[in-house]
Order: sequence, then structure tokens, then C-alpha cells
Amino acid sequence: MIEGLTSLITSQGWLAPAWYVAGFLLAALIPIIPTPLIAALGGTAFGTAPAILYGLVGLALGAGLALTLSRQLGRRVMRRIVPERVWQEWEAFLGVRSYIVWFAVFLVLNLDIAVMAAGMSSLSARRLWLTAMAARIPWLIGAAWAGEVILVNDAALILTALLLIPIAWGLQKVRPYFRAYLQRFAERNASHPNASETDAPPSASTND
Repeated sequence: MIEGLTSLITSQGWLAPAWYVAGFLLAALIPIIPTPLIAALGGTAFGTAPAILYGLVGLALGAGLALTLSRQLGRRVMRRIVPERVWQEWEAFLGVRSYIVWFAVFLVLNLDIAVMAAGMSSLSARRLWLTAMAARIPWLIGAAWAGEVILVNDAALILTALLLIPIAWGLQKVRPYFRAYLQRFAERNASHPNASETDAPPSASTND
């Protein structure tokens, strides 16, 4: 599968970078697609440095598209895209008016569905975009490197998969505590809306 997707990109000749960037836009339209997977394919196809450079363009456009869709089309469309159980989890976060908390969400959950959810909050879209970029660039760099070094080596790929099993198990154990903390933060924020409106200066616009 990895070889097939990589070949699909490289077979496009001089348009290959555009196809790679388009993958990030596809992830914004289908927000359950993990962007690190796309970055890893870019690392395999182009090498680490070009995949990072092209990926910055794709990541910027994808985050902008996700924010625009959620802000312009709103909750009704999101309710059709997002499963009910997932939506109920995100509902608690929409009142969070802290860029630091959203940075943590973007860093832990590197999916465009998180960016879409943030777009429905009342925070500045421009600052949310910058927050999403800052949180997701480390993933882009790591995934592009992994695509060049790990995905092309069967032994390294198997070893990495084995190492990811305990990591995934640990993250699954920590996830409920992290979610509960964010929900408590959201509830405190909702009950004291003027205590700490955002981590930005009070004069910042919220309707960009």
C-alpha cells in the first residue's frame, strides 16, 4: 500500500509536489485522515527536506480550509460529518477560550477534525491557524523523516510497529485523563467567561 501511494505521487512528474500538497487538502475535507501519514508518504517520495517544505504549504492550506469550512458552514454540516459520540466529546471544548489548550489539543490529536472543531469556537481564526501550524509542524518534520528512513526499510518498519504497540497502549490509558482535564478547564472557562478570555491581548478580534 505504501509503495502504491508513493508511486502515485512520484509518477506525476513535475506535478508530484502538487499532488502531495493536495493530500493535505484531502485530509481537511475528510478530517479523519491523519496528516502525519501524508507527510510520511512525502518523505518516502521526495526525501525529508523537500517533504517538509512542500508539507508546510499543504499543512497551511489544509488548516486554512478546515477552519474556513467549520466557520462558514458551521455546526449543521459538522454534525453530519462527525459521529455523534465524537461530537459530544468536542462539544465540551467549544467554549474553551485558550490558545494554549487548543495547542495541546492540536499537538495530541493531529487531525483536521480538531482544527474544524476549534473553528466553531469564538476565537480568532487567524490565531487558531497559527496555533494549529505551531502544534503540527513537529509532527510534519518527524513524519517526513520517518517516511524517508523507516518506511523504505522493512526491518525498521517492523521494529517501529512493535515499538508503537506499548506507546499506543499508554496513550489510550492517558487519553481519558487528558480529556477529563480539558473538560474541567472548559467548564471553569464557561462559568467564568471574563476571567481569562484568551491567552491573547484583550483587543484581539474574534471574528477574523
